[in-house]
Amino acid sequence: MVAIAQRELAAHGPASLEETVARAVAVGLMAGELQRGTDVEAVVQRALSGFEDALATRATATVAQLDELTARLADTEQATRQAAATALADLPARLSAVLGGEAANVQEAVRQAATTVQAEALSQLARVVSSHTEQVRSTLSTDNPMSPLSAAKREITASVDGARRELAEGIAAVRGMIQAQQAGQAAGRRNPNVAGTAWETLVADHLASFAAATGDVVEHVGSTPAPGSNSRKAGDVVLCVLSSGARPTIAVECKNRSRALSVREAQQALSDARRVRRATVGLLVVPDETHVPGPSRFCRVGAVDFVVAADDPTAFTLVLSVLRELSLVIAAGQQPGASVDVGQAQTAVGHALELLPRWDELTRHISSGEKSLASIRTSAETLRRVLTGHLQEAARALRPGSHAG
Repeated sequence: MVAIAQRELAAHGPASLEETVARAVAVGLMAGELQRGTDVEAVVQRALSGFEDALATRATATVAQLDELTARLADTEQATRQAAATALADLPARLSAVLGGEAANVQEAVRQAATTVQAEALSQLARVVSSHTEQVRSTLSTDNPMSPLSAAKREITASVDGARRELAEGIAAVRGMIQAQQAGQAAGRRNPNVAGTAWETLVADHLASFAAATGDVVEHVGSTPAPGSNSRKAGDVVLCVLSSGARPTIAVECKNRSRALSVREAQQALSDARRVRRATVGLLVVPDETHVPGPSRFCRVGAVDFVVAADDPTAFTLVLSVLRELSLVIAAGQQPGASVDVGQAQTAVGHALELLPRWDELTRHISSGEKSLASIRTSAETLRRVLTGHLQEAARALRPGSHAG
């Protein structure tokens, strides 16, 4: 938004920026109303139509008044011409009458008659023009309440004030919506249920990717009651292993809390999840190793219950692979007359479970070693540049003529 405003200001100036912001506010208000499901298009259309009709009506009335003024101006001009013609029409007759008198007084009488006629004509013409000018000034003055231009000014000012009020109300509404959204987001961050749901979705997505590779099925059951119950919802995700006839399941609990669960709390949560979801193995997935009750990303809290941190996708996937095989071994051991070597499989899976913490520890050492090696390489490169600089300085000093003395 800031970049758009800067570009608009640089390209078209402050006036264009104000217009763009006003349009953006209107569009934002319309979008907010649409999100609330109201018929904003009809409301905006009615508002715009009303504003347009009001301006059109006022403009039509103003044009009509100006047309009337033009007609009155034409009539006044015609009256002025007629008055001047009437005042000067009898001038020849008066001159003839004067010339028919005594010869000695002809010139003086003609002069006086002409002066009288001209004065009368000019006086009448001045009165007409003065009245005409006053009418024009009164009509065109915005200080005259009866002037059409004054009425148009009042109408336009009222329209602008109304638009300003609507814009202020719209900005206040947008500010209120933003504050409400921020408050909702803050409440969501404080609400452990909202954070927990997001964490469940993230873990379920990772399990779905794992199941797609192994041919298994993942069910996101966090909001679904358990079989045979109307209220029990322990167990957020269930991984159904389809590689055997028994089809064992792994009940997955997703916990993203500010305080890590203790070993007893983890045992209780996984025991409830396995019982409610009728699962073979229980797995508690937490964000990182600080939430694991142990020194690594993986911890065994019961015979078939485990805790794993999901911050390392490779380690998480490896743990899922081992627990998947463990569920198959347990399911095979529960089937009478199984044709597989359950004992050997149990031994192999047991060794794998024992090696998981060691693998995590080795991974940590490898990561630390890579960081140390990168630091050593950086130090070696710095030392090489320093040595090269000293050698170049020595070479310059040994050149003939390098010594001034």
